Amino acid sequence: MRRIGLMCVLVLGLTGCTTSEETEDGTVIEKIETSEESQASTSEWVGTLIEDVPKGTESLTDAVVHQITLQYQDGSEGHLSTKDVIYEATVGDIGLVAMAHPNQTPSFGVYHYSRDGEWAMHGMKHFRIHDASEKRSHGLSLPENSMYTIDSEIDDVKRPVKLWTLYDETQLVTILMTDAFSVGDGERIDRQADGVEYYRLNQPSGNGIYFISQDKLILVTGNVSEDELLKLTDSLPEPSSVSFPFDDSE
Repeated sequence: MRRIGLMCVLVLGLTGCTTSEETEDGTVIEKIETSEESQASTSEWVGTLIEDVPKGTESLTDAVVHQITLQYQDGSEGHLSTKDVIYEATVGDIGLVAMAHPNQTPSFGVYHYSRDGEWAMHGMKHFRIHDASEKRSHGLSLPENSMYTIDSEIDDVKRPVKLWTLYDETQLVTILMTDAFSVGDGERIDRQADGVEYYRLNQPSGNGIYFISQDKLILVTGNVSEDELLKLTDSLPEPSSVSFPFDDSE
């Protein structure tokens, strides 16, 4: 059954291809590369059609692609594709997907899911780079000197989460914080900082790590290298900080 989603989100869209970049540690990172055609803006985005996830859908990306259809002011529609995935991360029963969107200036969507037998979407955030955007470092060790930021909070679910996405024209990193729970996913990384153990996720797209600190599970994922994610996590304040994940001085 198709139903119209009336979520208040920002205008979105990007059609493009990805190129592979290999880091010193051998990790292959997919970065977004827009074409001249994709940079030509179409009609303004006005809404989103959200369909039910077909029962038995295993892939989180397939769930997003099936569910989301973008509506534009001129009556046209934009359809997502698995080739537009920027990252896909699953930890426990929580799922995150970031995707580029079709037929507008560089812009993106981040989708939060949970799974209890079947995937269910709980929130989405659509955003783009526009004249009012401002890059900042927030006192963090970012993949670039400064990046744009958008955040959201989802508290009407079994496991409430807070999300922060740091982005520029080609890179997205999302930080998720929720109450700690037992997790069987991931491979332990041979490093410790203040007694905190770090785990890497085996993701179909992008890289992801998570750790537990002060009774909070922190997931950091994006289309950047694992080394860059670890540098970012090392610069994060304590989860109990009122400004988390940003530095108080910023």
